[in-house]
Amino acid sequence: MAYVAVVTGGAGYVGTELCKQLLERGWTVRSTVRDACASQRVGHLKRLEAALPGTLQLFEADLLVPGSFDRACQGADYVFHTASPFFIDCADPQGELIAPAVQGTRNVLSSCTKAGPQLRRVVLTSSVAACRGGTSALPLPPGQLVDESHWNETSTLHNGEAYWVSKTLAERAAWEVAESSGLDLVCILPEFVMGPVLSAALPDPTSVGFMKGWLEGKASTGACTFAPDVRDVARAHLLAALSASAKGRYIVSDASSASPATISRILRERFPAFDIPEGQDCATAQSVDNRRVQAELGLQITPLATTLVDMAVTMIALGIAVPRLKTA
Repeated sequence: MAYVAVVTGGAGYVGTELCKQLLERGWTVRSTVRDACASQRVGHLKRLEAALPGTLQLFEADLLVPGSFDRACQGADYVFHTASPFFIDCADPQGELIAPAVQGTRNVLSSCTKAGPQLRRVVLTSSVAACRGGTSALPLPPGQLVDESHWNETSTLHNGEAYWVSKTLAERAAWEVAESSGLDLVCILPEFVMGPVLSAALPDPTSVGFMKGWLEGKASTGACTFAPDVRDVARAHLLAALSASAKGRYIVSDASSASPATISRILRERFPAFDIPEGQDCATAQSVDNRRVQAELGLQITPLATTLVDMAVTMIALGIAVPRLKTA
């Protein structure tokens, strides 16, 4: 059956992949954007529509303007709220991160309450950052993993974890609105999202910047825990929408961290002609319990090597990254 779905932030990294998967199913996709006439930002969405059976509709909306999402949400069957800032460093954390994330979430869900009785479910993109802090995270007891029952209670603006604060406050706001209004809400909590890039104009300096650094000769330091793949993250949103029994929160993440040495090995094996830096070896550990999304929604996790290689290939093809060739 072809449904009508709203995707806030449809021009973003996760939003674009989600739009693609919905269009593949023949759905009508209402993507909200700040400027529908900005061809550089929405051109890739229009090209996806031309290639896929679904229908794309663009709606202008602003996270900080109450009622801005009313028209897009009216008559929709599903609303996927993926729009939220994703960067770590900023000059004005309150204005650049907290307000768009929290007030934006309240504004979108407020529009959902006015969407009409046919609205089946709202699926929100949260983050594992809402479960645990960054460097402020308290160590869990031996053998215990981060799961959907945990909430981040350590991050603050003062300790430099504004992004973690924004995701925590935004998800809590979403649950407050849903509980008071009776909205059927499910939250998807990815870790550090990686995977193929569908446009050179995607506004994601964090994930794209991470891979660009590796391909252009700058290795990261320290072990990373990734969401396995942007395709898995988008698929989890779709599964959460369509599964009648879906409820609560679902973490989408690799269970264990990966060392820089592992990342360099994967990229060097696939791209032997490129001067990929040698990453440091360091201790890795399982820290996340990702079993719920697999058991309840049937999500199959893409192997890390596939995710990293597919991301590198698309970034090179789009000219986002220009790898250095090895010298003799």
